[in-house]
Amino acid sequence: MLELLVTLSAFFVAVYFIVRPATIRIPFLKRRIVLDYVAGSVLGASILVVSNILTPSQAWGALLGRPGFSPYTIIILFMSMAYISISLDSTGFFEYAALKMIMRSRGDGRSLFFYIYALSSVITLFTSNDIVILTLTPIIFYFGKHAKMNMIPYLIAEFFAANIWSMFLYIGNPTNIIVSMANNLTFFEYSYWMVLPTVAGGMVNTLLLYLLFRGTFRRRFEIPKGIKPEEFLRDRTCAKVGLSVFVLTIMIMAFAPYLGIEMWAVPFLSALALFFYDATVASREYANKSLIFYKVFKRYAYRKKTKIYQFRLHMIAERMPWKVVPFLFCSFIMVESLVTTGFTDALASFITFMSPNILAASLSMGFLSSLAANLVNNQPMTVLFTKIMESQNFALSGGSRMASMFSLIIGSNLGANLTIIGALAGIMWIKILRDKKQEIGYGLFAKTGFLITPFVILAACTVLALEFMLAGVR
Repeated sequence: MLELLVTLSAFFVAVYFIVRPATIRIPFLKRRIVLDYVAGSVLGASILVVSNILTPSQAWGALLGRPGFSPYTIIILFMSMAYISISLDSTGFFEYAALKMIMRSRGDGRSLFFYIYALSSVITLFTSNDIVILTLTPIIFYFGKHAKMNMIPYLIAEFFAANIWSMFLYIGNPTNIIVSMANNLTFFEYSYWMVLPTVAGGMVNTLLLYLLFRGTFRRRFEIPKGIKPEEFLRDRTCAKVGLSVFVLTIMIMAFAPYLGIEMWAVPFLSALALFFYDATVASREYANKSLIFYKVFKRYAYRKKTKIYQFRLHMIAERMPWKVVPFLFCSFIMVESLVTTGFTDALASFITFMSPNILAASLSMGFLSSLAANLVNNQPMTVLFTKIMESQNFALSGGSRMASMFSLIIGSNLGANLTIIGALAGIMWIKILRDKKQEIGYGLFAKTGFLITPFVILAACTVLALEFMLAGVR
Protein backbone atom coordinates (compact mmCIF):
# COMPACT_ATOMS: atom_id res chain seq x y z
CA MET A 1 0.00 0.00 0.00
CA LEU A 2 2.86 2.37 0.86
CA GLU A 3 4.51 1.69 -2.50
CA LEU A 4 1.28 2.55 -4.31
CA LEU A 5 0.93 5.81 -2.35
CA VAL A 6 4.50 6.83 -3.18
CA THR A 7 3.90 5.94 -6.85
CA LEU A 8 0.72 8.01 -6.99
CA SER A 9 2.58 10.88 -5.29
CA ALA A 10 5.23 10.73 -8.00
CA PHE A 11 2.51 10.97 -10.63
CA PHE A 12 0.96 13.91 -8.77
CA VAL A 13 4.32 15.75 -8.86
CA ALA A 14 4.65 15.14 -12.60
CA VAL A 15 1.08 16.24 -13.38
CA TYR A 16 1.35 19.29 -11.09
CA PHE A 17 4.16 20.79 -13.16
CA ILE A 18 2.31 19.98 -16.39
CA VAL A 19 -0.62 22.07 -15.17
CA ARG A 20 1.30 24.73 -13.21
CA PRO A 21 4.85 25.22 -14.50
CA ALA A 22 7.03 27.32 -12.22
CA THR A 23 10.28 29.27 -12.50
CA ILE A 24 12.87 29.13 -9.71
CA ARG A 25 15.65 31.69 -9.51
CA ILE A 26 19.03 30.50 -8.20
CA PRO A 27 20.86 33.65 -6.97
CA PHE A 28 24.40 32.29 -6.70
CA LEU A 29 24.24 30.80 -10.20
CA LYS A 30 22.40 33.85 -11.59
CA ARG A 31 20.14 31.54 -13.52
CA ARG A 32 16.50 30.59 -13.64
CA ILE A 33 15.28 27.01 -13.75
CA VAL A 34 11.93 26.30 -15.37
CA LEU A 35 9.98 23.49 -13.73
CA ASP A 36 7.67 22.38 -16.53
CA TYR A 37 6.31 19.05 -17.74
CA VAL A 38 9.83 17.76 -18.41
CA ALA A 39 11.11 18.64 -14.95
CA GLY A 40 7.94 17.17 -13.43
CA SER A 41 8.36 13.86 -15.22
CA VAL A 42 12.06 13.69 -14.30
CA LEU A 43 11.24 14.42 -10.64
CA GLY A 44 8.48 11.80 -10.66
CA ALA A 45 10.76 9.12 -12.14
CA SER A 46 13.56 10.08 -9.71
CA ILE A 47 11.22 9.69 -6.71
CA LEU A 48 10.40 6.16 -7.81
CA VAL A 49 14.04 5.14 -8.27
CA VAL A 50 15.31 6.83 -5.08
CA SER A 51 12.52 5.27 -3.00
CA ASN A 52 13.51 1.87 -4.48
CA ILE A 53 10.02 1.23 -5.85
CA LEU A 54 11.84 0.75 -9.13
CA THR A 55 15.40 -0.51 -9.31
CA PRO A 56 17.75 1.09 -11.87
CA SER A 57 17.63 -2.14 -13.90
CA GLN A 58 13.80 -2.04 -13.96
CA ALA A 59 13.88 1.60 -15.05
CA TRP A 60 16.36 0.74 -17.80
CA GLY A 61 14.22 -2.21 -18.85
CA ALA A 62 11.21 0.12 -19.16
CA LEU A 63 13.17 2.16 -21.71
CA LEU A 64 14.38 -0.83 -23.68
CA GLY A 65 10.92 -2.42 -23.74
CA ARG A 66 10.40 -5.81 -25.29
CA PRO A 67 10.70 -7.25 -28.81
CA GLY A 68 8.20 -5.41 -31.01
CA PHE A 69 7.64 -2.61 -28.49
CA SER A 70 10.70 -0.52 -27.81
CA PRO A 71 10.12 2.98 -26.40
CA TYR A 72 13.21 4.38 -28.08
CA THR A 73 11.98 3.36 -31.55
CA ILE A 74 8.66 5.11 -30.86
CA ILE A 75 10.54 8.29 -30.02
CA ILE A 76 12.77 7.96 -33.10
CA LEU A 77 9.69 7.58 -35.31
CA PHE A 78 7.92 10.56 -33.73
CA MET A 79 10.94 12.89 -33.84
CA SER A 80 11.75 11.90 -37.43
CA MET A 81 8.22 12.68 -38.60
CA ALA A 82 8.35 15.91 -36.60
CA TYR A 83 11.53 16.95 -38.43
CA ILE A 84 10.04 16.22 -41.86
CA SER A 85 6.83 18.12 -41.06
CA ILE A 86 8.59 21.09 -39.46
CA SER A 87 11.10 21.29 -42.32
CA LEU A 88 8.21 21.50 -44.81
CA ASP A 89 6.42 24.00 -42.58
CA SER A 90 9.53 26.20 -42.37
CA THR A 91 9.34 26.81 -46.12
CA GLY A 92 6.02 28.58 -45.60
CA PHE A 93 4.04 25.87 -47.39
CA PHE A 94 1.36 25.46 -44.70
CA GLU A 95 1.07 29.22 -44.14
CA TYR A 96 0.55 29.68 -47.87
CA ALA A 97 -2.10 26.92 -47.96
CA ALA A 98 -3.82 28.29 -44.84
CA LEU A 99 -4.09 31.84 -46.13
CA LYS A 100 -5.30 30.69 -49.55
CA MET A 101 -8.05 28.70 -47.82
CA ILE A 102 -9.02 31.51 -45.42
CA MET A 103 -9.17 34.04 -48.26
CA ARG A 104 -11.67 31.79 -50.04
CA SER A 105 -14.22 32.56 -47.32
CA ARG A 106 -14.75 35.92 -49.10
CA GLY A 107 -15.67 37.69 -45.89
CA ASP A 108 -18.37 35.27 -44.73
CA GLY A 109 -18.03 34.25 -41.06
CA ARG A 110 -19.80 30.91 -41.44
CA SER A 111 -17.77 29.95 -44.48
CA LEU A 112 -14.60 30.92 -42.59
CA PHE A 113 -15.54 28.48 -39.80
CA PHE A 114 -15.88 25.55 -42.21
CA TYR A 115 -12.73 26.50 -44.13
CA ILE A 116 -10.64 26.67 -40.94
CA TYR A 117 -12.09 23.39 -39.68
CA ALA A 118 -11.44 21.68 -43.04
CA LEU A 119 -7.92 23.09 -43.29
CA SER A 120 -7.02 21.96 -39.76
CA SER A 121 -8.39 18.50 -40.53
CA VAL A 122 -6.51 18.09 -43.79
CA ILE A 123 -3.16 19.27 -42.43
CA THR A 124 -3.56 17.00 -39.39
CA LEU A 125 -4.24 14.01 -41.64
CA PHE A 126 -0.80 14.24 -43.17
CA THR A 127 1.28 15.75 -40.37
CA SER A 128 0.20 15.79 -36.72
CA ASN A 129 -1.94 17.83 -34.35
CA ASP A 130 1.17 19.59 -33.00
CA ILE A 131 2.09 20.94 -36.45
CA VAL A 132 -1.44 22.26 -36.96
CA ILE A 133 -1.36 24.08 -33.63
CA LEU A 134 2.09 25.57 -34.19
CA THR A 135 1.26 26.69 -37.73
CA LEU A 136 -2.39 27.69 -37.82
CA THR A 137 -2.91 29.22 -34.36
CA PRO A 138 -0.83 32.37 -35.05
CA ILE A 139 -2.37 32.73 -38.53
CA ILE A 140 -5.94 32.52 -37.22
CA PHE A 141 -5.11 34.92 -34.40
CA TYR A 142 -3.56 37.58 -36.65
CA PHE A 143 -6.28 37.23 -39.26
CA GLY A 144 -8.95 37.82 -36.61
CA LYS A 145 -7.02 40.73 -35.10
CA HIS A 146 -6.81 42.56 -38.43
CA ALA A 147 -10.39 41.69 -39.36
CA LYS A 148 -11.52 42.84 -35.86
CA MET A 149 -13.36 39.58 -35.16
CA ASN A 150 -13.87 37.31 -32.15
CA MET A 151 -11.68 34.37 -33.13
CA ILE A 152 -12.30 32.13 -30.10
CA PRO A 153 -14.85 29.89 -31.94
CA TYR A 154 -12.43 29.51 -34.85
CA LEU A 155 -9.47 28.75 -32.57
CA ILE A 156 -11.47 26.12 -30.70
CA ALA A 157 -12.62 24.63 -34.02
CA GLU A 158 -8.99 24.43 -35.16
CA PHE A 159 -7.91 22.73 -31.93
CA PHE A 160 -10.78 20.23 -31.83
CA ALA A 161 -10.31 19.32 -35.49
CA ALA A 162 -6.58 18.77 -35.01
CA ASN A 163 -7.17 16.29 -32.18
CA ILE A 164 -10.02 14.43 -33.88
CA TRP A 165 -8.48 13.95 -37.31
CA SER A 166 -5.12 12.98 -35.79
CA MET A 167 -6.79 9.57 -35.26
CA PHE A 168 -7.04 9.00 -39.01
CA LEU A 169 -3.49 7.82 -39.73
CA TYR A 170 -0.81 5.89 -37.85
CA ILE A 171 1.46 8.96 -37.62
CA GLY A 172 -1.15 11.53 -36.52
CA ASN A 173 -0.28 11.41 -32.82
CA PRO A 174 2.50 9.78 -30.73
CA THR A 175 -0.24 7.91 -28.86
CA ASN A 176 -1.29 6.22 -32.13
CA ILE A 177 2.28 5.06 -32.58
CA ILE A 178 2.54 3.74 -29.01
CA VAL A 179 -0.59 1.58 -29.31
CA SER A 180 0.20 0.43 -32.85
CA MET A 181 3.76 -0.62 -32.09
CA ALA A 182 2.71 -2.39 -28.87
CA ASN A 183 0.17 -4.43 -30.84
CA ASN A 184 2.20 -4.90 -34.06
CA LEU A 185 -0.30 -3.01 -36.21
CA THR A 186 0.73 -2.23 -39.76
CA PHE A 187 -0.02 1.10 -41.44
CA PHE A 188 -2.88 -0.46 -43.45
CA GLU A 189 -4.34 -2.39 -40.50
CA TYR A 190 -4.49 0.78 -38.48
CA SER A 191 -6.23 2.76 -41.24
CA TYR A 192 -8.62 -0.09 -42.09
CA TRP A 193 -10.32 0.17 -38.70
CA MET A 194 -9.78 3.84 -37.82
CA VAL A 195 -10.95 5.70 -40.95
CA LEU A 196 -14.71 5.35 -40.38
CA PRO A 197 -14.66 6.11 -36.61
CA THR A 198 -12.59 9.22 -37.34
CA VAL A 199 -14.98 10.38 -40.06
CA ALA A 200 -17.99 9.76 -37.78
CA GLY A 201 -16.39 11.64 -34.89
CA GLY A 202 -15.34 14.48 -37.19
CA MET A 203 -18.83 14.91 -38.62
CA VAL A 204 -20.50 14.94 -35.19
CA ASN A 205 -17.92 17.39 -33.88
CA THR A 206 -18.35 19.77 -36.84
CA LEU A 207 -22.13 19.80 -36.47
CA LEU A 208 -22.09 20.34 -32.69
CA LEU A 209 -19.45 23.06 -32.83
CA TYR A 210 -21.41 24.88 -35.51
CA LEU A 211 -24.66 24.66 -33.54
CA LEU A 212 -22.89 25.88 -30.39
CA PHE A 213 -21.18 28.88 -31.99
CA ARG A 214 -23.51 29.74 -34.89
CA GLY A 215 -24.82 32.83 -33.09
CA THR A 216 -21.30 34.28 -32.77
CA PHE A 217 -20.38 34.18 -36.47
CA ARG A 218 -20.48 37.52 -38.25
CA ARG A 219 -22.37 37.38 -41.51
CA ARG A 220 -19.84 39.66 -43.16
CA PHE A 221 -16.36 40.85 -42.21
CA GLU A 222 -13.71 42.77 -44.06
CA ILE A 223 -10.79 40.70 -45.29
CA PRO A 224 -7.53 42.42 -44.26
CA LYS A 225 -5.99 44.22 -47.21
CA GLY A 226 -2.46 43.64 -48.39
CA ILE A 227 -2.33 39.90 -47.54
CA LYS A 228 -0.76 37.96 -50.39
CA PRO A 229 -0.45 34.21 -49.64
CA GLU A 230 2.33 33.85 -52.23
CA GLU A 231 4.59 36.08 -50.15
CA PHE A 232 4.47 33.56 -47.29
CA LEU A 233 5.92 30.77 -49.43
CA ARG A 234 9.51 31.58 -48.54
CA ASP A 235 11.32 28.87 -50.50
CA ARG A 236 9.51 27.13 -53.35
CA THR A 237 12.35 24.71 -54.14
CA CYS A 238 12.71 23.54 -50.54
CA ALA A 239 8.92 23.27 -50.29
CA LYS A 240 8.83 20.94 -53.31
CA VAL A 241 11.66 18.81 -51.91
CA GLY A 242 10.08 18.66 -48.45
CA LEU A 243 6.64 17.78 -49.81
CA SER A 244 8.14 15.04 -52.03
CA VAL A 245 10.04 13.54 -49.09
CA PHE A 246 6.93 13.67 -46.93
CA VAL A 247 4.67 11.94 -49.48
CA LEU A 248 7.32 9.33 -50.28
CA THR A 249 7.80 8.58 -46.57
CA ILE A 250 4.08 7.99 -46.03
CA MET A 251 3.92 5.69 -49.05
CA ILE A 252 6.92 3.60 -47.98
CA MET A 253 5.65 3.41 -44.38
CA ALA A 254 2.39 1.96 -45.67
CA PHE A 255 4.26 -0.90 -47.37
CA ALA A 256 7.15 -1.22 -44.87
CA PRO A 257 5.91 -4.46 -43.19
CA TYR A 258 5.50 -6.15 -46.58
CA LEU A 259 9.01 -5.05 -47.58
CA GLY A 260 10.52 -6.36 -44.34
CA ILE A 261 11.46 -2.86 -43.15
CA GLU A 262 11.04 -1.68 -39.57
CA MET A 263 8.39 1.06 -39.45
CA TRP A 264 10.56 3.52 -37.48
CA ALA A 265 13.47 3.16 -39.92
CA VAL A 266 11.55 4.70 -42.83
CA PRO A 267 10.94 8.20 -41.38
CA PHE A 268 14.35 8.10 -39.68
CA LEU A 269 16.20 7.64 -42.98
CA SER A 270 13.91 10.15 -44.72
CA ALA A 271 14.51 12.75 -41.99
CA LEU A 272 18.25 12.12 -42.19
CA ALA A 273 18.25 12.63 -45.97
CA LEU A 274 16.15 15.79 -45.65
CA PHE A 275 18.43 17.11 -42.91
CA PHE A 276 21.48 16.75 -45.16
CA TYR A 277 19.59 18.59 -47.90
CA ASP A 278 18.61 21.36 -45.47
CA ALA A 279 22.19 21.53 -44.17
CA THR A 280 23.49 21.89 -47.74
CA VAL A 281 21.07 24.75 -48.38
CA ALA A 282 22.14 26.30 -45.07
CA SER A 283 25.81 26.07 -46.05
CA ARG A 284 25.07 28.06 -49.18
CA GLU A 285 23.18 30.62 -47.13
CA TYR A 286 26.11 30.91 -44.73
CA ALA A 287 28.56 31.28 -47.62
CA ASN A 288 26.48 34.13 -49.02
CA LYS A 289 26.69 35.84 -45.62
CA SER A 290 30.42 35.02 -45.19
CA LEU A 291 29.68 32.66 -42.28
CA ILE A 292 31.48 29.39 -41.52
CA PHE A 293 29.19 26.41 -40.92
CA TYR A 294 30.69 25.09 -37.66
CA LYS A 295 30.99 28.61 -36.19
CA VAL A 296 27.31 29.20 -36.85
CA PHE A 297 26.39 26.08 -34.91
CA LYS A 298 28.78 27.07 -32.13
CA ARG A 299 26.98 30.39 -31.80
CA TYR A 300 23.63 28.62 -31.95
CA ALA A 301 24.64 26.15 -29.23
CA TYR A 302 25.48 29.04 -26.90
CA ARG A 303 22.25 30.86 -27.83
CA LYS A 304 24.03 33.98 -29.01
CA LYS A 305 21.52 36.33 -30.59
CA THR A 306 22.90 36.86 -34.06
CA LYS A 307 21.43 37.15 -37.51
CA ILE A 308 21.85 33.39 -37.98
CA TYR A 309 18.35 32.94 -36.54
CA GLN A 310 16.91 34.00 -39.87
CA PHE A 311 18.19 30.79 -41.49
CA ARG A 312 15.64 28.05 -42.05
CA LEU A 313 17.71 25.27 -40.48
CA HIS A 314 17.74 27.16 -37.19
CA MET A 315 14.02 27.80 -37.42
CA ILE A 316 13.56 24.03 -37.67
CA ALA A 317 15.86 23.39 -34.70
CA GLU A 318 13.99 25.92 -32.56
CA ARG A 319 10.62 24.33 -33.33
CA MET A 320 11.61 20.69 -32.85
CA PRO A 321 9.83 19.13 -29.82
CA TRP A 322 13.06 18.21 -28.04
CA LYS A 323 11.41 18.20 -24.62
CA VAL A 324 9.12 15.34 -25.63
CA VAL A 325 12.10 12.94 -25.55
CA PRO A 326 12.89 13.08 -21.79
CA PHE A 327 9.19 13.44 -21.03
CA LEU A 328 8.30 10.22 -22.82
CA PHE A 329 11.28 8.31 -21.43
CA CYS A 330 10.33 9.27 -17.87
CA SER A 331 6.68 8.46 -18.60
CA PHE A 332 7.64 4.91 -19.56
CA ILE A 333 9.61 4.58 -16.31
CA MET A 334 6.75 5.92 -14.17
CA VAL A 335 4.19 3.62 -15.77
CA GLU A 336 6.47 0.66 -15.04
CA SER A 337 6.05 1.42 -11.33
CA LEU A 338 2.28 0.97 -11.65
CA VAL A 339 2.94 -2.48 -13.10
CA THR A 340 5.23 -3.52 -10.23
CA THR A 341 2.78 -2.26 -7.57
CA GLY A 342 -0.13 -4.22 -9.06
CA PHE A 343 -2.19 -1.18 -10.03
CA THR A 344 -2.41 -2.19 -13.69
CA ASP A 345 -3.68 -5.67 -12.79
CA ALA A 346 -6.48 -4.21 -10.66
CA LEU A 347 -7.52 -1.79 -13.40
CA ALA A 348 -7.33 -4.58 -16.00
CA SER A 349 -9.85 -6.59 -13.96
CA PHE A 350 -12.16 -3.57 -13.72
CA ILE A 351 -12.09 -2.88 -17.47
CA THR A 352 -12.74 -6.56 -18.19
CA PHE A 353 -15.79 -6.44 -15.91
CA MET A 354 -17.02 -3.31 -17.77
CA SER A 355 -16.68 -5.02 -21.18
CA PRO A 356 -19.18 -7.92 -21.51
CA ASN A 357 -19.49 -7.39 -25.29
CA ILE A 358 -17.83 -5.54 -28.18
CA LEU A 359 -19.92 -2.37 -27.86
CA ALA A 360 -19.40 -2.18 -24.10
CA ALA A 361 -15.65 -2.82 -24.54
CA SER A 362 -15.39 -0.03 -27.09
CA LEU A 363 -17.37 2.51 -25.07
CA SER A 364 -15.83 1.72 -21.67
CA MET A 365 -12.26 1.95 -22.95
CA GLY A 366 -13.01 5.08 -25.01
CA PHE A 367 -14.52 7.00 -22.10
CA LEU A 368 -12.15 5.70 -19.40
CA SER A 369 -9.02 6.50 -21.41
CA SER A 370 -10.25 9.97 -22.42
CA LEU A 371 -10.98 10.84 -18.77
CA ALA A 372 -7.68 9.34 -17.60
CA ALA A 373 -5.84 11.51 -20.15
CA ASN A 374 -6.99 14.53 -18.15
CA LEU A 375 -5.53 13.10 -14.95
CA VAL A 376 -2.06 12.11 -16.16
CA ASN A 377 -1.87 13.59 -19.71
CA ASN A 378 -2.60 11.54 -22.80
CA GLN A 379 0.87 10.16 -23.55
CA PRO A 380 1.57 8.64 -20.10
CA MET A 381 -2.06 7.48 -20.05
CA THR A 382 -1.59 5.63 -23.34
CA VAL A 383 1.55 3.92 -22.05
CA LEU A 384 -0.33 2.96 -18.85
CA PHE A 385 -3.38 1.54 -20.65
CA THR A 386 -1.14 -0.34 -23.08
CA LYS A 387 0.42 -2.04 -20.04
CA ILE A 388 -3.07 -2.73 -18.67
CA MET A 389 -3.98 -4.55 -21.87
CA GLU A 390 -0.85 -6.69 -21.47
CA SER A 391 -1.89 -7.72 -17.94
CA GLN A 392 -3.00 -11.32 -17.34
CA ASN A 393 -6.13 -9.89 -15.70
CA PHE A 394 -7.19 -8.28 -18.98
CA ALA A 395 -9.34 -11.25 -20.01
CA LEU A 396 -10.82 -9.86 -23.23
CA SER A 397 -10.17 -11.61 -26.52
CA GLY A 398 -11.17 -11.44 -30.18
CA GLY A 399 -13.38 -8.53 -31.20
CA SER A 400 -13.71 -7.13 -27.68
CA ARG A 401 -9.95 -6.95 -27.27
CA MET A 402 -9.49 -5.30 -30.66
CA ALA A 403 -12.31 -2.85 -29.94
CA SER A 404 -10.59 -1.91 -26.66
CA MET A 405 -7.27 -1.43 -28.42
CA PHE A 406 -8.64 0.95 -31.06
CA SER A 407 -10.87 2.72 -28.53
CA LEU A 408 -7.73 3.48 -26.53
CA ILE A 409 -6.49 5.35 -29.60
CA ILE A 410 -9.80 7.21 -29.78
CA GLY A 411 -9.65 8.15 -26.10
CA SER A 412 -6.01 9.24 -26.25
CA ASN A 413 -6.82 11.67 -29.07
CA LEU A 414 -10.23 12.92 -27.97
CA GLY A 415 -9.30 13.25 -24.30
CA ALA A 416 -7.38 16.35 -25.34
CA ASN A 417 -10.71 18.00 -26.25
CA LEU A 418 -12.18 17.67 -22.75
CA THR A 419 -9.79 19.99 -20.93
CA ILE A 420 -6.66 21.91 -21.86
CA ILE A 421 -4.45 19.64 -19.73
CA GLY A 422 -5.52 16.46 -21.57
CA ALA A 423 -2.50 16.64 -23.86
CA LEU A 424 0.72 18.57 -24.29
CA ALA A 425 -0.82 20.03 -27.45
CA GLY A 426 -3.35 21.90 -25.29
CA ILE A 427 -0.68 23.35 -23.02
CA MET A 428 1.33 24.43 -26.07
CA TRP A 429 -1.78 25.93 -27.71
CA ILE A 430 -2.79 27.98 -24.68
CA LYS A 431 0.78 29.26 -24.27
CA ILE A 432 0.87 30.51 -27.88
CA LEU A 433 -2.39 32.38 -27.32
CA ARG A 434 -1.34 33.86 -23.98
CA ASP A 435 1.89 35.13 -25.52
CA LYS A 436 -0.35 37.02 -27.95
CA LYS A 437 -2.62 38.34 -25.16
CA GLN A 438 -5.51 36.14 -26.31
CA GLU A 439 -7.16 34.50 -23.30
CA ILE A 440 -9.20 31.30 -23.52
CA GLY A 441 -10.04 30.27 -19.98
CA TYR A 442 -9.77 26.72 -18.67
CA GLY A 443 -13.46 26.94 -17.69
CA LEU A 444 -14.66 28.04 -21.13
CA PHE A 445 -12.63 25.32 -22.82
CA ALA A 446 -13.81 22.60 -20.40
CA LYS A 447 -17.44 23.73 -20.78
CA THR A 448 -17.17 23.45 -24.56
CA GLY A 449 -15.26 20.17 -24.31
CA PHE A 450 -17.72 18.42 -22.00
CA LEU A 451 -20.71 19.66 -24.01
CA ILE A 452 -19.38 18.26 -27.28
CA THR A 453 -16.65 15.65 -26.86
CA PRO A 454 -18.69 12.92 -25.07
CA PHE A 455 -20.97 12.78 -28.13
CA VAL A 456 -17.93 12.60 -30.41
CA ILE A 457 -16.46 9.73 -28.36
CA LEU A 458 -19.84 7.99 -28.41
CA ALA A 459 -20.08 8.29 -32.21
CA ALA A 460 -16.51 7.15 -32.89
CA CYS A 461 -16.61 4.19 -30.47
CA THR A 462 -20.06 3.06 -31.66
CA VAL A 463 -18.98 3.07 -35.32
CA LEU A 464 -15.82 1.17 -34.33
CA ALA A 465 -17.88 -1.48 -32.52
CA LEU A 466 -20.27 -1.77 -35.50
CA GLU A 467 -17.28 -2.36 -37.79
CA PHE A 468 -16.21 -5.39 -35.77
CA MET A 469 -19.77 -6.70 -35.46
CA LEU A 470 -20.49 -6.36 -39.19
CA ALA A 471 -17.10 -7.89 -40.05
CA GLY A 472 -18.01 -10.90 -37.92
CA VAL A 473 -15.06 -10.49 -35.55
CA ARG A 474 -15.99 -12.30 -32.34
